[in-house]
Amino acid sequence: MANRLDTGALLGHLPLFRNLDARQLALMARACQEVRIAKHGFAFQRGDPANGLYVVAVGTIKLAIPSPSGQEKVLEFFTAGQAFGEAVMFLDKPYMVQAQALEDTLLLWIDKQDIYAAIDHDPSFARRMLAGLSLRLHALVQDIEAVNLQNATQRVAGYLLRQPREDGQIHLSVNKNVVASKLGLTPETLSRLLGQLSGKGYIAVEGRDVQLLDAAALEALLYGR
Repeated sequence: MANRLDTGALLGHLPLFRNLDARQLALMARACQEVRIAKHGFAFQRGDPANGLYVVAVGTIKLAIPSPSGQEKVLEFFTAGQAFGEAVMFLDKPYMVQAQALEDTLLLWIDKQDIYAAIDHDPSFARRMLAGLSLRLHALVQDIEAVNLQNATQRVAGYLLRQPREDGQIHLSVNKNVVASKLGLTPETLSRLLGQLSGKGYIAVEGRDVQLLDAAALEALLYGR
């Protein structure tokens, strides 16, 4: 990872901070603390105090609920330019999840008092935070629906259809084991289902790259048509 980061430029390109004026953006950039996490290391663990939010500058972070047996339930993952940790920050409660780096990762940490100051300076900042939290809630409800009301094939089809793609091409930002945990599947089941969808000509898979060949067919699987 680079030794020095242009924090102000990074924050200025994030939707959350985009409308701050130059002075407030400079103050926010100075308030940021760089946190470097080695692969498999933790930004925080369950029970740690939540006193601010994190922005991913470089790398990938996985949020998961750990269990005493060593298993975990993956909730979400975040890549460069995305923020996490803000929901619990407002509750003054400890984290209920753990945040683990899936590769060498550089984070920016911003104390909640600096977030409060930004909200006081620019009320639209609060609206952008609420919009981000609403999107996160919507995604969690989708996950709950998928795990409890959809079969394994529908979960995979729905996940693929929700991924950003260009000309039908999807690049999975995390490995298939992490995707499987998020979908409530074993890695073996996910691999088998991807193979079945590929065999039917709906998708083509090469490593982490998935080409959607027949999105309509995936939608039919998802909605039982």
